[in-house]
Amino acid sequence: MKSLGLAVLVALVSAPAAAATCAPPTLTRIVTRSVGPDIQPGSFRAQPITLYRKGERFARNEEAPNPEQRQHLLTIVAEPDIWMVNQVDQTGKHMLDPGPIFQAKVPIVAGLGVPAAFMELEFGCEAAFARTRGREAGARTAGGKTAKIYALQEGDRRLEVLLTDQGLPAEVAYYQGVRTILTIRYDAYETGMPDDPTLFQKPEGVTFQAEVPR
Repeated sequence: MKSLGLAVLVALVSAPAAAATCAPPTLTRIVTRSVGPDIQPGSFRAQPITLYRKGERFARNEEAPNPEQRQHLLTIVAEPDIWMVNQVDQTGKHMLDPGPIFQAKVPIVAGLGVPAAFMELEFGCEAAFARTRGREAGARTAGGKTAKIYALQEGDRRLEVLLTDQGLPAEVAYYQGVRTILTIRYDAYETGMPDDPTLFQKPEGVTFQAEVPR
C-alpha cells in the first residue's frame, strides 16, 4: 500500500466481490493523489492518478509516468477482460476473470490487516458508503475544502471519509492507532460525463502476453 497506483492495480485484478455492489450509473472521472509527510513533492508517489468507472463492469486506471522504473501503467477492466499495459514499451498482460461474478472492484484501502468492512469502500461510491456505514465525527479542512468526517473504527484501525457540503469526497484517510497508513486527496470528481466506450476497449498497438486466468 505504498502508493495509490499499486493499491488500485492490486484491487482491480484480485479483490474479491464484496457484499455491496458499487456501480456508478454514469461515467465518472476521479483524480486523486497520495499525500503525507513521507511523500516528497514532485516524486512519483505524489503524482495524480486518474480513474474512470461506469457501472459494475468497467474501470480504467491511468498512472503518471515513472521514469525511474521505465513504466507508465494503464489498467483497463471490462469484465471479464482485464488489460494491464506499460505504455513505455507498449507491452502488457491480458487476464480473464473466471467468474462467476463479473464485477470491477476498486476498493480504496486493501491489503493485509485491512478490516473487510473497510475494503467495501470503493472509488465511485464514497458518499453512499460514508453516510450508511460511517458515523459523523466533526469536520476538518482537506485540500483547502472544509469537509465533514465520517468515521469507521475496528480495533485499532480507523477509516475516515471526508465529504464536502456538495457530498463529494475530499479525502480518505486510514489509520492504525495514531499512525497514518494512507491518505488520499481528491483533485477532481466528475459524474454524469458523456459515455465513451473507447475508454474500456482493448488498447491498440500493444504486444500482450498469452492470456492467463485471473
